[in-house]
Amino acid sequence: MSTPTPEEARALLDQAARADSTAKSGASWPQIAILLGMGGASSLALPALIYIPEELRILPMLLLMVWIGALLVFSFIFGRSVKHGFGKRWMMTMGLWGIIWIGGISGASWVFPGELWFVAVASAGLTIVSLGGAWLEARR
Repeated sequence: MSTPTPEEARALLDQAARADSTAKSGASWPQIAILLGMGGASSLALPALIYIPEELRILPMLLLMVWIGALLVFSFIFGRSVKHGFGKRWMMTMGLWGIIWIGGISGASWVFPGELWFVAVASAGLTIVSLGGAWLEARR
């Protein structure tokens, strides 16, 4: 194999940089979709869980689990790469989401039962955390 000329070497480096940029821009999209899906599903499931008759509460919870499960399966199957620092950002977003989800269910069930303002605030919090996490991941 012959040594490339400086011009050929520059062209090869440019080609490698473009390939790296393309790979980075496509990384983490399955995880971004999970965050968006979880935010949408959970922020809509919370009011359904609180305001429907008690004997029907299993339905929105099952649907929420089916959708989150489907998102996770797609992510694990098709998510082959992630961006640097993804794990830390993912854990932070999931931690905040979990705190708001548990707080929303607990608060709407026992502390502020039937209070629309509380459910609206908790649903907005789930939406903001999920959108924010997806936005941060997409911008990296």
